[in-house]
Amino acid sequence: MFSRFTFAALTATLLLTGCARHAADSSTTAQADAPAAAPIENDNIPSQFDSGPTVINVSHLVTRTDDGSSVYVTVDGQDAGLLQKGENKELHVAPGKHQVGGYVQTLFGFGKVTIASVDVTTDDKAPKNVVYSVTRQKPAFSEVPAATPNNS
Repeated sequence: MFSRFTFAALTATLLLTGCARHAADSSTTAQADAPAAAPIENDNIPSQFDSGPTVINVSHLVTRTDDGSSVYVTVDGQDAGLLQKGENKELHVAPGKHQVGGYVQTLFGFGKVTIASVDVTTDDKAPKNVVYSVTRQKPAFSEVPAATPNNS
């Protein structure tokens, strides 16, 4: 009889420990200053990709196998913003070689699936165009010629 109540009390304690609120201390304030797992889209906050001498146009091309997930675009490992289904985004970067890639949040936002990046070399002559698409159930970024893809 004693062992059943001990086991029940221990189980209840462990389950309720995750629900408890912890007081703010120095360790939690340090975590609050850390960057979030996903970038927050806010027009009031300037991005490092809002100004620069060269341009990369990133498009989310809608395909038959695309599930419509939003893609977080990264340039050289830094978050550049959210790319919705069918949307285009203009990123301003320094001239030179860059890696344009991204990731998609998993169900309920518990993790992320990384999408392989593509190497793009930018210059002052013309903007570079990168397309995110899903073909044969495989998501990928690819560089395309200057013509803008049709998203309809």
